[in-house]
Amino acid sequence: MTDKSFVSYRKDIVKISNNNTSKANEVIDYDEAEKIVVDYLSERKILEMTVNDGALSSNRNLTKADLRAEKERCRKFVSDCILQKNISVRGYSGEKLNDFINDMVSEYSGYSVLEDAFNDPDVDDIYCLAWNKIYVERAGKNVKYEKTFRSKEHYKDVVERFIRKAGKEINIGDSKIVDFELYGDRGCATSPAVSPKDYSMTLRKHREDHIMLDDLLYGGVLNEEISEFFGLTIDGESNIIYAGITGTGKTTTIRALIDHYVTLNNKRMLVCEDTQELFPKNDHTLELVSCRAEDPKADIPLYKLIITALRLKPKYIVVGEVRAEEAQAAVEGMETGHSTIFTMHAGKPINAINRLVTKYLMMMPALGIDVVERIIGSAVDFIAVQDNIEGIGRKVTYITEVEFDDVQKRTKLTDLMLYDFMKEDWVWYKRIAPEKCRNLMRRGVPKSRVIKWMETDDPEVEKKAIDELNETYYREKAERQERYNKEHEEKMKARELARMKKREENTSSSVNAALVSELNKVKEIEDMQRRTQKLQKFVSINERNNEEGDNKDSE
Repeated sequence: MTDKSFVSYRKDIVKISNNNTSKANEVIDYDEAEKIVVDYLSERKILEMTVNDGALSSNRNLTKADLRAEKERCRKFVSDCILQKNISVRGYSGEKLNDFINDMVSEYSGYSVLEDAFNDPDVDDIYCLAWNKIYVERAGKNVKYEKTFRSKEHYKDVVERFIRKAGKEINIGDSKIVDFELYGDRGCATSPAVSPKDYSMTLRKHREDHIMLDDLLYGGVLNEEISEFFGLTIDGESNIIYAGITGTGKTTTIRALIDHYVTLNNKRMLVCEDTQELFPKNDHTLELVSCRAEDPKADIPLYKLIITALRLKPKYIVVGEVRAEEAQAAVEGMETGHSTIFTMHAGKPINAINRLVTKYLMMMPALGIDVVERIIGSAVDFIAVQDNIEGIGRKVTYITEVEFDDVQKRTKLTDLMLYDFMKEDWVWYKRIAPEKCRNLMRRGVPKSRVIKWMETDDPEVEKKAIDELNETYYREKAERQERYNKEHEEKMKARELARMKKREENTSSSVNAALVSELNKVKEIEDMQRRTQKLQKFVSINERNNEEGDNKDSE
């Protein structure tokens, strides 16, 4: 190996050929160094947008794997820029120069000052209220974030970069409020036309590795009896609304349930979403995503996706979230005999019914409320509600049976299970109505599974059955939790071993790549040595010629 390093020879070439942008050995400020890096990246089209570029990116549905690849690519070019331009940054000398490189990578291909929040597994949501005011939800509590953006302009640039990377734009015209998806995380931003003090941006993180049913049991989101109920009703192709307010974990729980039970059934499932969040594991699944466009002919809203799903012979139609006109289509799916499961924002079961009735009437006002109540009351089977309770955590707090009352001409709700805040535990009050149990058996659920949950007309039998359901849980609760803890510990160990193996494989690949790279570097060093010698010889000849010319002039 030669005495001089690869880097030092590259620096020699730079110095001798006088090819540096900044003066050799001149220490420059952070902002000036950043501008040089931005110009360098822009020239090589590494940035999806420059600071003043208004062009939209076509990138959509980018994943965390895409992010990692983009960061590695950006890091390489930032390092090359610093080397080629011979940049020395004030306050970032020696090894600290890597911190400057990390800053540039985060700023132009990562999350900028929000990088730490995205890397923190305890942070679920990020709330940017202004350039100098950021909050995060860490371990279920809102806390002020320790970093801020450098200025209002810096904040504006980051917001616009995030949104443009998602293929959208924000302005004070027709895009004052923008919802977007970036690297699997959901975001919503508002312009100063709507939030006068500054831009606002809310980012909701989503894990790469799915929460599974055993994780929900370990975390106390539900218990085995609740899990068994959902398994029974999903296997029996019931129509289920899974409700809750924002941030309660509705999507996480419903994803874990369908991942477990639908996958075991291996039945055909259609998933319809505005923004992809579910990513189900069931192999026989067709995922459909809405496409919004100004031209009505090109516009594919969630409503159209659900109508399309009805034509594709599904066993299950799962809708990411029902907010508007798609409510009518989802109920149509239920009415036509397709098991339809969807999430909805609602604090209680009655709120979910009220919202559903209202959305349905907005689409078909001529029907009248009595008809709509009858349609919904006979279509929906069950409503579950999940809450995120401060000091307690995420819990399923309601499981409610839905029927139509022929006398009152209204939807009838009957609570089967409630979370008791005095006991701080779940309590079952009622079993499933016989007609709904009959529907479960019509869909292939064995009588042996259904009979445990089927209500009878005998009050004594019902009291005994409900008492046994509750007492079995209370009696086995501690033992179950001990089992969950042990299984979780084993799962974490297995996951860590898998990560270590992956790291070893990556290290092995890196070593092989490094060997190849080292061979290439040796060749380049030899080439640089020759070029350096030629340049030095050229300089010496020029100096000699200049001296001889000076001597002749003197004579």
